[in-house]
Amino acid sequence: MARSGAEGRGVLEGAFALMEVLAQGEEVGLTRLATDAELPKATAHRLLGQLVALGAVQSRAGRYRLGARTFRLGQAWHPARALRAASARPLRELASASGRLSLSLSVAEAGRTIVVGGLRGEVDDVFPLSSGVVLPPGSAAELILAASAPSGEPPEGRTAASWAREVAQARERGLAFEYGQCVSSLSCVSAPILSASGQVVAAVAATSLEAGQIAPLGESVARAAAMISANLSRRPAIRARPHREWPDRPPGTRAPHPVLAGPHQYPDC
Repeated sequence: MARSGAEGRGVLEGAFALMEVLAQGEEVGLTRLATDAELPKATAHRLLGQLVALGAVQSRAGRYRLGARTFRLGQAWHPARALRAASARPLRELASASGRLSLSLSVAEAGRTIVVGGLRGEVDDVFPLSSGVVLPPGSAAELILAASAPSGEPPEGRTAASWAREVAQARERGLAFEYGQCVSSLSCVSAPILSASGQVVAAVAATSLEAGQIAPLGESVARAAAMISANLSRRPAIRARPHREWPDRPPGTRAPHPVLAGPHQYPDC
């Protein structure tokens, strides 16, 4: 796959575009891959052949998926590795107390919200929340990450004003709730994971097929987030994005993290 100059950059961009499509977790045929990656079909076929030869992509009966080599390299990404280690016990405890929920850890990367770990549940039959999956725009995890970041563009389907209101609510509560806006049958609650310096480095979320489960789960998810944050503070620091510290709010307002603030009522959203 070696090239020089602009041609080489074009090849790499095309290969990454294909792998971004495959990162959604499905086996995909050549025509859809080329369309979604915005590449000519012949170019996509050529690049896929090279990626298959490298072990980065697998091919079966004319359909493609990410290969074991890509998975192995992705697992070594430091923020994901540290987060998975810090979250192992808190997520197990949350899962044992909360039934068949899907639990996920997400980070912001290149303008997207990417799952880097978690525990699978019945939700994965509807929307797989495996490592490497890019969450739909406007997810609860994205709200948590956006609430600690400089103002940016709203996700697709949200106006700037409505997104600003949702981000402000997430900042106020220290939690974000999402009821079927991203995937119609799924509801979710998410809380921030903090570094030792108080910066938001990730979001933990619980996703359910039953909307009625979500509001009562807020305190449990926030408690799990606090435990993960405490575990992270005892590990080598994760390099955070230049996010605003959480909280960054006027004195006298409610603390955004319910575990730190004490008992908290979660409104129906």
